[in-house]
Amino acid sequence: MDDLHPQDKERPESSSTSPIVIQSSTPPLFALIIGINEYADSRVNNLTAAVTDAEAVSEFLLSTLGVPAHQIKMLRNKEATRDTIQGEIMNLADNPAIKEGDAILIYYAGHGAETSAPSGWPTDSRSRMIQMLLPHDFSWSGSVTKQGQGVLDITFARLLANLARNKSDNITVILDCCHSGSGTRKDKQDKTFEVRGVELPKSYTIPGNLLHDTMLESRASSIPKGFENIGLTSHVLLAACKQGQEAREKFQCGGEFTLALLSLLREQGVDELTYNDVITLLPNLPQQNPQCEGVHQNRFLFNSKISSPRRQLFGIRSKTPGQLGKYILEAGEAQGIGVEAELVVYPDKSMTFPLGTVVTSHTTAFTALCTVPQHQTPFALDQPGFALQIRVGERKDVRFCIREADSCASLKRVVEEMENEQVKGRVRLVNSTDDRPDLAITTENGLVYFEIMDPVCRKYGLERMPFAVSTSADDTYLKAILQSAVDFYWHLRRSRSGKNSGPTGPPPPQIKLECFKLKWKFTDDFEEFLVPDEGDNLYDDEHKVFFIDVNNEGPYGFQITNDSTTDFYIWMFYFDLSDLSIDLYYQPGSAAEGKADISLPAGQSLTIGYGSSGTSPHSYRLRDDQDVDVGYLKLFLTEKYVDFSDIVQKSPFDQGRQSRLGIKRLGIKRVVETSFLWATVHIAIVQK
Repeated sequence: MDDLHPQDKERPESSSTSPIVIQSSTPPLFALIIGINEYADSRVNNLTAAVTDAEAVSEFLLSTLGVPAHQIKMLRNKEATRDTIQGEIMNLADNPAIKEGDAILIYYAGHGAETSAPSGWPTDSRSRMIQMLLPHDFSWSGSVTKQGQGVLDITFARLLANLARNKSDNITVILDCCHSGSGTRKDKQDKTFEVRGVELPKSYTIPGNLLHDTMLESRASSIPKGFENIGLTSHVLLAACKQGQEAREKFQCGGEFTLALLSLLREQGVDELTYNDVITLLPNLPQQNPQCEGVHQNRFLFNSKISSPRRQLFGIRSKTPGQLGKYILEAGEAQGIGVEAELVVYPDKSMTFPLGTVVTSHTTAFTALCTVPQHQTPFALDQPGFALQIRVGERKDVRFCIREADSCASLKRVVEEMENEQVKGRVRLVNSTDDRPDLAITTENGLVYFEIMDPVCRKYGLERMPFAVSTSADDTYLKAILQSAVDFYWHLRRSRSGKNSGPTGPPPPQIKLECFKLKWKFTDDFEEFLVPDEGDNLYDDEHKVFFIDVNNEGPYGFQITNDSTTDFYIWMFYFDLSDLSIDLYYQPGSAAEGKADISLPAGQSLTIGYGSSGTSPHSYRLRDDQDVDVGYLKLFLTEKYVDFSDIVQKSPFDQGRQSRLGIKRLGIKRVVETSFLWATVHIAIVQK
């Protein structure tokens, strides 16, 4: 294929015999496609189908998506050296034909490997391994120079961050390889498949000065102090298998992952599929579970447009085959299901024909026993179905107190309506602040104010949200604000018991959560990277909070250490009590049937904002007219994969609504609980 370059000739006008081109809503797409069967080092086993996969991906882009040939760069075998692969990714960043928001695809089929990281390498504190893609000129025994090295994960991440800064974060990376395996030349009993991974000798080492990549340094500016497009914020990754598994290819046919992926995309199309959908809809592959990683998993393929929020469906099946009236819901306390929750059951995800309604009678961490209400007839469920929650069960109420309710009748009317519309949290209107409301609502001079009643907030001086709403705002918007508050406080209070988790508390002894101010580290050999600054963990054991000095701009990072014997999936959120937003700080990858890579193995640590987790650091600031702010970090730990992505929410006081609805801005942004099977932890962050 030709190198990427702007199209310099206009297309001729279509004639009556020209095919009709169906216009897609996806933006223009540019691609770098890499397939390597042949390796220069005879000790690395050649593959038979990586180039076939690369050509199949290219053909899909050309014939199915209509991508022009000049927007696709192919590297096969000898063309795919380390320098060429890295250079072509930088060419994408420099290509003037690629505009902001255009889709970029990087596809790789070939071998992968992993080895121990050099001393001082920025990895998670305990797992000292680094991964790499193997170019054609890779040396199996290692090298004291860059020649013969792999494309290291940290180098690949920097290239993607540079690409995202220059273009946008609409980047898709597809890797059909693995980082473990036996891809060295030796006798094999099964000749029908190859493993796309190489086991390196224990003596293999990476020279420390490889981090100082002169080609990358000469082509890209130094990393700025903004971190919007680093790590897993710069791209979405679709990987052939989870950590420790082998990516397999059928002899001369193709990689099992790529074959399944292309078949799905041809059948379903790309316009209505999110990355998460792709992983969920892929067929089961023998001995490998494809993974999806990145903060933008809910975007549509090759598009920066985010899918509309979907109401969460849970699997449901008969408790005993052939028995009517008792059912097992594949969701429990961890998913927010309480006793006496009401759900509608459907035979499939289309939700066109309901089978009936069930009510939960008993819950465990990840399941619930359901029965049919007395006034309804039990229904058959021969095949597993899907259930949609329509009414919450036993839960802690979210309480509102309206001071001087007569002065704002619309507010009282809205709250009374919400008391009868309980889907995610129960709403209760209380008479005074002595009844411990979550929010107290007052009206002054034609404005509605929201007083924060959280005891930790009030202890440190945050008593009122820095926004006010006109008393003339319509009921719809007032309800939107209050519904955001209901969702916010319900998720904040979630705990294993399903009841109010209470105020802040220290992490349990087996889980250690630390917060550090980060600094850039420079050496003669290394490029700059973030490490914890010298100093103590910012967790104040006496007050059970993190104290952040906003005069110290940061950035800040976190480390979670698991000294238990249980592996955990981790979700981490920041709850901003000043504007009711919930931001995602960390999420695990996703995979079909919940078989995603573990976030935090027993006896190991996870870093957030630095190291090798691919997450961004965080900085904190006070809003105008604020001299203190308080938020909560909430950590969800589960032994089984649970999707908590629906917790994220934007503030109802966003800039777009302020001008339309009479919102007046009065004034950082930007704290944990636990036990076996699933647990939560929340700790306050106090900013002064």
